[in-house]
Amino acid sequence: MKQVKENLYWVGALHPDLRVFDVIMHTKYGTSYNAFILKTNAGNVLFETVKVKFFDDFLKKIEEVCPVESISHIVVDHTEPDHVGSLEKLLDLAPQAQVVGSAVALNFLRDICNRPIPGIAVDHNATLDIGGERLRFLSVPFLHWPDSIYTYLEKNKTLITCDSFGCHYSDERVFNDTIDGDFYPAYKYYFDMIMGPFKKHVRYALEQIEPLDFDTICPGHGPVLRTDLDYYIDLYRKWSQEEEIPLPEKPQVVNAFVSAYGYTEELARHINSGIAEVVDADIHTYDMVHADAQEVQKKIDTAQGLLLGSCTINGDALPPVMDLAMGLNGIAHGGKVAAAYGSYGWSGEGPEVLNYRLRTQRMNTLEPPLRVKFKPSQDDTEKAVDFGRRFGKKIQKEWEQMGRTGSDGKTFWKCTVCGEVFEGALPPTTCPVCGVGSEAFVEHAQDVVTYSDDRPQKMVIVGSGAAAISAAEAIRARNSAAEIHLYTAEDILPYYRPVLTDMLSRSVEDEEFFLHPEHYYAEKILPSIFQAPWYPLQRQKKEIILESGAAVSYDKLLLATGADPFVPPVKGRDLAGVHTIRSRRDITRLQERFAAPGNRKILVVGGGLLGLETACGLAQNGAEVLVVDTAPRILPRQTDGPGAEFLMDLVKESSIEIITDTVVQEIYGHENRVEGVILATGENIQTDLVVVSAGLKPSVDLAEGTAISTGRAIEVNDRMETGARDIYAAGDCAIFNECYYGIWEPALEQGRVAGANMAGDEKRFAGKKYPATLHAFGTSLFALGDIHLSPQDKDVTIIRRRDDLKKALVTYYFQKNRLCGALFIGDLSKSAPVITGVNEKITYEDALDEKML
Repeated sequence: MKQVKENLYWVGALHPDLRVFDVIMHTKYGTSYNAFILKTNAGNVLFETVKVKFFDDFLKKIEEVCPVESISHIVVDHTEPDHVGSLEKLLDLAPQAQVVGSAVALNFLRDICNRPIPGIAVDHNATLDIGGERLRFLSVPFLHWPDSIYTYLEKNKTLITCDSFGCHYSDERVFNDTIDGDFYPAYKYYFDMIMGPFKKHVRYALEQIEPLDFDTICPGHGPVLRTDLDYYIDLYRKWSQEEEIPLPEKPQVVNAFVSAYGYTEELARHINSGIAEVVDADIHTYDMVHADAQEVQKKIDTAQGLLLGSCTINGDALPPVMDLAMGLNGIAHGGKVAAAYGSYGWSGEGPEVLNYRLRTQRMNTLEPPLRVKFKPSQDDTEKAVDFGRRFGKKIQKEWEQMGRTGSDGKTFWKCTVCGEVFEGALPPTTCPVCGVGSEAFVEHAQDVVTYSDDRPQKMVIVGSGAAAISAAEAIRARNSAAEIHLYTAEDILPYYRPVLTDMLSRSVEDEEFFLHPEHYYAEKILPSIFQAPWYPLQRQKKEIILESGAAVSYDKLLLATGADPFVPPVKGRDLAGVHTIRSRRDITRLQERFAAPGNRKILVVGGGLLGLETACGLAQNGAEVLVVDTAPRILPRQTDGPGAEFLMDLVKESSIEIITDTVVQEIYGHENRVEGVILATGENIQTDLVVVSAGLKPSVDLAEGTAISTGRAIEVNDRMETGARDIYAAGDCAIFNECYYGIWEPALEQGRVAGANMAGDEKRFAGKKYPATLHAFGTSLFALGDIHLSPQDKDVTIIRRRDDLKKALVTYYFQKNRLCGALFIGDLSKSAPVITGVNEKITYEDALDEKML
């Protein structure tokens, strides 16, 4: 044990004899596994652990500082086993300790420790106060895993960085100001091997620590830095710089091949001609028998497209091209357009082997690889030219996107189903908004805002949902001086409304429920959120009136008041046991009622997406659930006939009963308690509770009595303007071009457009076809576009694949050879490209190229 500074101690382990680390690194100077304890009057905080083989020595050092059971928090800045190897044993000795780390880290730890982790997930700039010490966490992913964070001890002026600023160097004196030896070679070698592939992420991390006041850096390996900090930080700054390669005037394509008899070379020429037909590109063609492999590799590094061609000998691709393929890696080359081709004699595995390698490096491959038996015939020649055309189209598409992605070290992921964007090293395992898996996420380049107007203006937003918050963010991105006031009828921070039904069956953590942590709003967009019900606005005075009678003036006003549940006007609708689900408060009331004795039978009125998810959540919590729906079959808007039958078979495997083609005419009860319902068929059904899920009624009360048109909803144009000057509307309270959406993604988009235009920018909402999703009955459903086409129509092609073993049904709908719809049940893996494909009306051939079918 060694004291780093007041109340901070080093309790790590030394491994001076280590000569090989992680298989690939030579450790001439051995290494150390650094861990630290911060003593506070409200518990002791451990930062990192050590490799498990040193656990006994590690435990002795901890006991020299404090009893191990007094550890209240274990901060994990990175989860590689050399840093968390002792965590599992430590939790057995300190079971009350909370593990603190990024959400990715906590996810990794569950599989590393093979046990539940009592964790606190922290996001960027989150703080944790423990006994007068404030810990601030900085999200700095990919240093060098996606889980990495820094911890800044504000009072202690110490930065804990795990692998950053570290090196494999073992010295019992621990601190750089007491070590006699020069560890610069180890410091440089460590950077090159560990941080070298992640230079943009290093630069981002340096930006994050620039404003911090610290005099000590505690890395996970090597000396603790207490002196000359600027020197070591500047080395990182210098080493992380990258030569700026200007974007070429036209796309660059590398076509590298090896050809035994000239047949594969002939294919290369025809492929090149096909590329040239559709895109103006520089095509660099190399015969790898004669070309300089290092020169070709450099060209590949900067090219937008790569073609690898090889004949097949002994069931494999030939070494000159295979060596190029093995030199690829997903970090540097992932996302490049790539394809494989070749001539063969009798087996033809060469192109398949190359293509497999390209796919594993996450390259954007053209499928399937082109294989031609022996000498290309006239038909084969045309196939090669067409292969080139298809490759060229992919290059052209990528070229149009060039320059739109950032390089600041942040990574954003967009859910292609609901449109929500999340920051993080990896996409969420499950989208908290719509429930789809990580396969539905695509890496997302944040829009570059070029408009700026910092004139003081008072922007008032009524509402706190998706549209309201995205509008506030759009305003702040364009005006740093504007006052943004947000008024909400809710008594909690803005949250993901679609998560509400999940809360019926499981515990939902705060980071999954709330849009942002509390500190985000004060730091990023607005000083406070006001809980205040309102009355109709005073348009002429440019004021809204709160329930208290106070008048709030505005320069620009956004109505993002959302929608309320529609409850049919049936007798008994006001009984205490009748519930709707639209807010956190609604869920709490239903849970409290359900928890009371004798409330096990629940009838759900409405068999739409929300009604079915509600029914499943209640059933999973032990309720006996019956769903009553007016439609003649299940989800008629979101399924076709075969799809409905397939889904209904899955429903029959659940405990939920569904009655279709009827309505509830009366809800009856005694002493304000629900006892049953009477259907239109005359059937009397006993139930303890009723949950109504019969659609939405846009909340337009605020606009009533004004010149704003409020038919089905508040009518807006493509700038989200209402009929009244300086008043905008967005989200579930608005209707655009007679289209009412009532779902998350268009609310987000409308909010961004409204906020931008309120700030003076010029943005327009176009709308598109948005998918519908369901997660219930142990399966998932995805429906998009026109899925009610008749297979008897001559211009209609329906491709349907059923897998009873996986309980999956996948259906594509083409009209006039254009993709116009899709219905997936049980397999949503192709949802991301299909959303683009349906909205762009791609051809059947393009769908094949995009690997949808």
